Amino acid sequence: MNTFQLSDIHQLVGGTIIGNAETTIHGFSPIDEVEPETLIFIESEQYADKAAESSAAAVIVPPSISSIGSKPLLQIEHPFLAFIQIVKHFFSEKHYPPGIHPTACIASSAKIHESAYIGPYVVIGDNTVIGEKTVILSSCHIGENVTLGSHSRLHPNIVIYDNTHIGSHVILHAGCVIGSDGFGYRPHEGIHQKIPHIGKVIIGDHVEIGANTVVDRASFGSTVIGQGTKIDNLVQIAHSVKLGPHNIICSMTGIAGSTKSGAHVTFAANVGVSDHVIIEDNVILGARTGVASNKRLRKNTIWLGTPARPHQKTIEQAIAQQHLPELIKQVRELQKRVNQLEQGLRESDQI
Repeated sequence: MNTFQLSDIHQLVGGTIIGNAETTIHGFSPIDEVEPETLIFIESEQYADKAAESSAAAVIVPPSISSIGSKPLLQIEHPFLAFIQIVKHFFSEKHYPPGIHPTACIASSAKIHESAYIGPYVVIGDNTVIGEKTVILSSCHIGENVTLGSHSRLHPNIVIYDNTHIGSHVILHAGCVIGSDGFGYRPHEGIHQKIPHIGKVIIGDHVEIGANTVVDRASFGSTVIGQGTKIDNLVQIAHSVKLGPHNIICSMTGIAGSTKSGAHVTFAANVGVSDHVIIEDNVILGARTGVASNKRLRKNTIWLGTPARPHQKTIEQAIAQQHLPELIKQVRELQKRVNQLEQGLRESDQI
């Protein structure tokens, strides 16, 4: 564990120190699991008492907080962003020296930048280009005519199919598959005829894709993952999907073929989106939302439930459902009274 002083943090991110600048810090902690003599951060007064009672050595706080017990503070405009910067500085990713491991199998027509690292048992096909300072770790298989930009990192056991384009500063985690055939069939005389998938996948810069996630190639044209989009583990992106920039896609989500999203769209966990859906900018799909085919979700809206509905309507329906037992009881009582009145009318007619 790294040891440093609060003054070292100040030199790195700026801000204002309140208290002892020479306070020694032994690592980092979240506010919910504070280890002794570590650095923590809070973003509001809500957690001030918890921070004061903790064993933390120092606290990063917003300018609105000037005292947390007797603890030294570093006031800064955005505590969380500062905390990320500090952690990245002291715990940088493992460095790999340039070079190609002797067990790697590289096609003679492939072009590997001299600053790239190619790990053990990596396979790289014909006419593939690997950019500057990109790291490809063990047992990755990269097909033919693939372009992989600079400063990217592929973790072990990744498969990149032919004709895939991947930008710069991209992170692909272990086990993900990019460019496999989409799930496309057309029934004819009782037999499922496979639709050829001769398209490709294009992944923009600064994209991160989680472990065991799959992005299928287009049947024709391209499947596109927009710049800055972040995809969790265990996600399925089907053929010809086009995701806009800076989307967030959480685990267990599936997006069916030819769906398009705008910028800054959020897919919470276990969302299911059917085919040919258009999702405009800044839409949020809550956890386990199901979107039917051919829908258009307008920008700046929140959707919940299956089938997906605007969140306010979904909440109203959920509240109404809570009253159903009471309403059913009332209807039964009213029906009983109606029956009694009808019986009374029949008896009066007979007199």
